[in-house]
Amino acid sequence: MNLPTPNIWEIHPMLVHFPIALLLSGIVTDFMARRHPALARPAAGLLVAGALLGWLAGGAGLLSFYTVPAHTEQAHTLMWWHLGLAVATVLLFSWVCVKRWKARQSPPTGSLLSAEAVGALLLMVTGYLGGVIVYHGGAGVAPELLSHDIQQGHAHDGMERH
Repeated sequence: MNLPTPNIWEIHPMLVHFPIALLLSGIVTDFMARRHPALARPAAGLLVAGALLGWLAGGAGLLSFYTVPAHTEQAHTLMWWHLGLAVATVLLFSWVCVKRWKARQSPPTGSLLSAEAVGALLLMVTGYLGGVIVYHGGAGVAPELLSHDIQQGHAHDGMERH
């Protein structure tokens, strides 16, 4: 079987699952650390690893934004929302990580757990939008597999594709 070489816009979906899994695991572990303080340090490590990989996945997402082939106009509009929410999410988790790393030996405070819960919600909405962009808007799908309307649809260079 010959697999194609990944296109630049395919790097983002290859990376994005890692920060999602690490951040959500870190949040769950942080909540558990309230009852089991020995989990505080591993939770902080999961959150830091997730945030760092979030920055990497975000950079790949930015590359995807500028290089992804044909997609619907609605998908393009959702890309802006996805991008904005992703930036907010990574910034929030970066702040959480700084706070958690400084106090990594102790369970998190209630306010920090609240920030993590907000971050989890942002993360899930951002991921949902990413799925809609791909599965309903055709972004990242080989153009020859898409309907004629999508192939002729929105282009990033300001020119309609024909």
